[in-house]
Amino acid sequence: MKELQQAFTLAEVLITLGIIGIVAAMTIPNLMTKYYEKRTVNQLKETQSIIAQAVRMSEEEYGDASSWTNEYWTKKGAEEIAEKLKYSLKIATDCGTSDPQNACIKKTYLRLNGQNHDINYATDNRYYKVVLLNGTAVWWKATDNAERRSGSYIAFCIDTNGANPPNTWGKDLFEFSYENGGIRPLGAPNSYYPYKTHCIPKNSTGYGCAYWVLTTQNMSYLH
Repeated sequence: MKELQQAFTLAEVLITLGIIGIVAAMTIPNLMTKYYEKRTVNQLKETQSIIAQAVRMSEEEYGDASSWTNEYWTKKGAEEIAEKLKYSLKIATDCGTSDPQNACIKKTYLRLNGQNHDINYATDNRYYKVVLLNGTAVWWKATDNAERRSGSYIAFCIDTNGANPPNTWGKDLFEFSYENGGIRPLGAPNSYYPYKTHCIPKNSTGYGCAYWVLTTQNMSYLH
């Protein structure tokens, strides 16, 4: 006499699938967030290295980057920097000083606290915009008089995933400065926008997060 084989009932199968779905719904978003943040950290590190290397290569031909332009935050200043720098970069798209079609960057960026940033980078001709081969958007300016007095000569904005969202300071947008012969992340304790006030607080601008990300290798301030 054959033994009766036990099988799952339809109700049991549905309950099991429901449990699996709940677990997936709880864990997948967290895994995706961790993946995004890890990718952002790595992309930021890589891009800082690319820019630093490009500056060093251009300095061999044009001298110290602090002397590349005498302009203060002007279209001409951004273009004079580009003349020395961009041929040492691996550029996929060159948008120059105006990008009204948003081929390189978005026109609207948010601060970390959700407020609108007050500069339309895409159409502001004081910034030179490019997209690198690694997909990162980079734009730079000749610094203003106050920034020069603090030792900063070129400001670099880096969007780690180009024109794609979230287009927010501290999430995919970070700033670096050429000073003291190197590419320094904004947010150091003694910098213009220290991370303790411009990254860590929930209502901060996010301007100082580059220092935190590269120093701690994480984006824990988002949680």
